[in-house]
Amino acid sequence: MNAQAGEWTLVVAIAKNGIIGIEDRLPWRLSSDLQRFKKMTMGNCLLMGRKTFESIGKALPGRQTIVLSRSGFEPGDPSIAVVSEFDQVDEVLEEGRCVMVVGGSQIYQAAVKLCSEIWLTRVEAEVEGDTYFPELNWSNWERVSSESFPAGPKDEFETSFEVWKRGAP
Repeated sequence: MNAQAGEWTLVVAIAKNGIIGIEDRLPWRLSSDLQRFKKMTMGNCLLMGRKTFESIGKALPGRQTIVLSRSGFEPGDPSIAVVSEFDQVDEVLEEGRCVMVVGGSQIYQAAVKLCSEIWLTRVEAEVEGDTYFPELNWSNWERVSSESFPAGPKDEFETSFEVWKRGAP
């Protein structure tokens, strides 16, 4: 689970019914998964769409933030880079950082072709929501690890965490 500088990794949590969000927020409370997300992404770059950024509300400490927006979005924080196309990411990516694609659905759909790994949290529940993870041809990916986690005291559901690599033999 160690991404190399300059590589792109898709990071997502998906419920059993494909839901990843509701009303521009996460549809669950999973403190242990948020702690794992922080540990995995620390020191890297979080690439997200405008709506995902607005749902977080700020740059997360210890990580570079790049927002993909075609609407002229102004984050109000000079540390946050805004690009309108994926090919502009390398121009603003700080040296030594990996790109962690963290949502939303349209960003996942467009960026997955650029990613060499998927770090997937499976939320072991069906939840209500209005945003789905896009269809993905999983035959192009190989699961290289999987670990199950019981719900902790601040978690609504059990989860499992999987690492998938593109085109592994």
